[in-house]
Amino acid sequence: MLEPTSLSRALRPATTLHLPQSRIVATAVRRSAPKRRLLCSLAIAALLAGLGQAGAAELPLVRVVLSSAGLAQFLHAGPVTGGASIDLPVRLDQVDDLLKSLTVFDREGGVGAVSLPGKAPLVELFRDLPFGPDALASPTALLNALVGAEVEVAGPVTAKGRVFRVEPEETALPANGGTVTRHRLSLMTERGLVQAVLEDLTSLRFTDPETRAQIDRALAGQSQNRAKDRRTLSIGFLGEGTRRAGLGYVVAAPVWKTSYRLVLPKEGGKARLQGWAVVENLTGGDWKDVELVLVSGNPVALKQSLYTAFYADRIEVPVTTATRLMPRTDDAVEQASMPRAKAAAGFARREAMPAPQVGQMQRPMAPALAIPAPAPPPPELDTIAGVAQAAEAEEASTQLLYRFPAKVSVATGHTVMVPFVDREVTATRTWLYQPETSPRRPLAAVRLKNDGDTSLPAGIVTAFDGAGDGAVNFVGDAQLPLLARGTFKYVTFALDAKTDIRREDQGVRRTTLGKAVNGELTLTIKSRRTLAYEITPPADEDREIVIEEARADGWTPAEGSKGVEETPTRFRATVAAPKGKTTKASLVLERTDRQIVMLTDYAPEEILARIRGLENETPAVKETVQKLGALVGEINRARAERTRLDAERKRIGDDQERLRRNLSSVGAGTDLGRRYLDTLKTQEDRLAEIGKADQALEADMAAKRQAAVELARQLKL
Repeated sequence: MLEPTSLSRALRPATTLHLPQSRIVATAVRRSAPKRRLLCSLAIAALLAGLGQAGAAELPLVRVVLSSAGLAQFLHAGPVTGGASIDLPVRLDQVDDLLKSLTVFDREGGVGAVSLPGKAPLVELFRDLPFGPDALASPTALLNALVGAEVEVAGPVTAKGRVFRVEPEETALPANGGTVTRHRLSLMTERGLVQAVLEDLTSLRFTDPETRAQIDRALAGQSQNRAKDRRTLSIGFLGEGTRRAGLGYVVAAPVWKTSYRLVLPKEGGKARLQGWAVVENLTGGDWKDVELVLVSGNPVALKQSLYTAFYADRIEVPVTTATRLMPRTDDAVEQASMPRAKAAAGFARREAMPAPQVGQMQRPMAPALAIPAPAPPPPELDTIAGVAQAAEAEEASTQLLYRFPAKVSVATGHTVMVPFVDREVTATRTWLYQPETSPRRPLAAVRLKNDGDTSLPAGIVTAFDGAGDGAVNFVGDAQLPLLARGTFKYVTFALDAKTDIRREDQGVRRTTLGKAVNGELTLTIKSRRTLAYEITPPADEDREIVIEEARADGWTPAEGSKGVEETPTRFRATVAAPKGKTTKASLVLERTDRQIVMLTDYAPEEILARIRGLENETPAVKETVQKLGALVGEINRARAERTRLDAERKRIGDDQERLRRNLSSVGAGTDLGRRYLDTLKTQEDRLAEIGKADQALEADMAAKRQAAVELARQLKL
């Protein structure tokens, strides 16, 4: 058993390599054919000669745990030696998850430094070098990038000096054999400018050790990061001696899928259930003889960009400089003072690159195929084969684990199917009527009960029917939800075209009861909904129909209903329909709502609406209703009279405005002006009468409202 130890968090941005010095060697190769062509070139790869450092060891992959939540837990284990390091190559898009979850298992030792290259190691590498990555494209590019570096050359020309330039030149081959491009190297030596053909040199060596080390670093970095989408972590182990240790981590992985085969018996009893897991290896590495564990659950899965460099914002302040002084010459004119140097203040912002996203494979959907009824198979093919050894199931508090006893090998990029269950389950044939699926036909279904020791994960089911002649025929596909142990689910796989069902929603009937004390009215509203069905089965087959209706909040089966099952989302009523006749059935649902209102807070017409039509109406209530009705009628008449008076007041006001405009035109001393004044006086008298009448009506309405409130307060029910 491997035990975890604390993981060192000392992550270095890149591994430092100390490389031995090497030299560039040029080899001239000539053909002896008539058209001899110069084929030699400067061998940059020779810089790595002598770098043969032994790479760190790798621990083999021994266990893969795949989760239905899209995660995979990997365990590498094997012998390690104290003071040595272990390499762990991973995909670039998995580094964030690995930094989050990497755990080291070592019972006898400890963990040293854990390092890996930065996210863009070559960019950082060449940032500190005097040349860029393009300089390694060819020997001429490298020499031109290092103009001024001191080199020694040997061959037809032997010299030591600084690189001035390498230039291409076209050279004609003998016997009209065409041309060849050669490169002329110019060196600045103590004797002056010396030139040599690069392809003719036998050796070229950079004399400066620092320059050689820089070239070595660049070439080593190119070699280590040749796989641009992969990174290698180096994990050091402390302690002494050799012992067994392990590395575990959790990364994103494709979700493993569940696929069931279900062979139904002709009658009720036991059905054969065989479950297969579809597993994909898209991790970028082969799985060779690994222990495979499948987990069905829904854990909390988080991700964070731990491999991305983030920089905090800082406020930039202006640089303070001294005032520039310009002495004035004698007898010169006064000069304007020089302005101070200014620097714009602002924020220096760096935007972090987005975290790598784990790609999700999109698979095209297979076209729907019309599958004809298969011919009866030969007698020796009348049952599905059993699996060699199914997985061992273990049910934890929040997840279901399947451990496969045999080791599994899966090449990268490949998909495998492995069996995780093969057993018999209790199955009962039935027909399920879902109005929203098919308003006239039920669905052929089977009631599966999980009488095993562990739950069954959700998955797609391919159903086969065991016929009377021993054949096994395809009857349809279905979906099996999560089936906890000891529970049952209905699995539907085909439409029953031989059974007809007519459904009628007869609506909702409501009954309202009331109780009133001191003006407080308690209303009890009972609603009753009836759904009626007429079921016509085939003439030669009985049917047991399970009717499913959507369950709404507050509704329950009516009192006295028998055989109605309640689920979180459905009502289920079972109806036996004998062959050859139409069976009538109904599902009655009830709902009770209560409402408390304070009648004294309402207007008379609202009080009347609340207490009118109660099922438990008493003579006292009827008398109160009559009195309230009379009060409401009088209030409505008074309200109508006030509306009429308001209209008359508005007409008088509009007419007075017209008379005043005319009076200002003709003058008050004229005959017409005096007539206008008399009319205005008469209208003012009428407006006074209207005001008094309106006040009386308002007082009368207020009294009647108060009388309605008193009636409500005195109501006993």
